[in-house]
Amino acid sequence: MAYGTNPEKRYSYGEVSDEDRRDFLKALGVIAGGGIAGATLRDLRAEVSSGAAEGLAEMGEAVRGGLTGTLDPALLNEQLAGLEASFELLPELESMGVPEQGASAYQELTTAAWAINDHLAEVGFFASAEENLPAFEPDHIEATTRQLLHMDTLPATLSEIGFSEQEQTALVTNIVNTREQLSWWLATPDYPPADAVEDGVVHEYVAPLHQRAAEGSLLWIDGLDHFLWQREPLITGEMIDRGLWDIKSMLGGYYLMSSAVRDLANGQIADEELSTLITAGSAIEIIGQEFLLTDTVRITDEKRAPKGVIDQ
Repeated sequence: MAYGTNPEKRYSYGEVSDEDRRDFLKALGVIAGGGIAGATLRDLRAEVSSGAAEGLAEMGEAVRGGLTGTLDPALLNEQLAGLEASFELLPELESMGVPEQGASAYQELTTAAWAINDHLAEVGFFASAEENLPAFEPDHIEATTRQLLHMDTLPATLSEIGFSEQEQTALVTNIVNTREQLSWWLATPDYPPADAVEDGVVHEYVAPLHQRAAEGSLLWIDGLDHFLWQREPLITGEMIDRGLWDIKSMLGGYYLMSSAVRDLANGQIADEELSTLITAGSAIEIIGQEFLLTDTVRITDEKRAPKGVIDQ
C-alpha cells in the first residue's frame, strides 16, 4: 500500500461529513477553514487548484493510440442509454429488499454494461489503459482528482444519472479518502512471479487492472440475486441500503469510464479528460466492490439480522 488512512473510517455512503471533506482537501494540500460545512463539488473545486495536466494529456493520447480496434459510437451510444436506465431501477431494489428465488433484478442492472465491456475488450481498450496509465500511485490519484474537480461537465453528467449533489461529493471524495485501498490493486505486470511467493499470480491468467475493476464490479452485482435470497434470514435493511450505494457507485464509475470512451469514439474529448475519467471511473468501481464485500457479502455475527427476524 502506498499511503493513506484507514479506509473504513473515510468512506462516505452518499453523505460526506465535514471531517471527511477536510481530509479530502488536506490530501490535496489544502487546509480547510470554517466554511467547509456542506461544501459541494463546486465548492471544493474553488479550494483546489487544477495543477498541471500535461502528464494526463500524454497518457490519454497514448491510450487512444494503443487501441487495436475501432470504437463503435453507435453501439456505445445505445448501450450507454441502457446503462442510464439501470440507475432508475435502484429505488425498486430498495423497496424489494431481498430478491425472491430465481429473480434477476440485480443482473438486469448490468446488461448494458456487459455489452459495453465486451466491445472495450474487443478493441484493446483495457490492454491499452493498463500499458499507458499508472496504477493508483499517490501522484496519479492527486493529479486525476484535481483534473476531475475542474471538469465543467462532471456535476451535470452525474446529475443526469441520478446522483444528488451530496452523492456527487461522496463519489469524488471517496477516491482520495480511500486511496490506501486503491493502492492494493496492482497492474498485472507488477505482481511478483508465481514462483516467488506462496499463492503467487500467474500473469497470463490475470486481466489488466482496469478490466478487473470493471468486470469485478459487474460480477459482484450479478451475483447478488442468488446470494441475498440464499441468506435472507441474515440480511438486514442496513446491508441492503449500503450495498445499493456501493452498486450505485460502481455503476457511476462504469458510466464515467464508458461515456469517456463514447466521447472518444465521437472525437469529443480532450486527452487529459480521457485519462482522468478512465482512472477515476476505475477507482470508483474498485472502491465500490471492496466495500460491497464488507457491507453486504461478508456477514459477520455483529452485522447479521437477529435470529428469527427478517429485516427489510
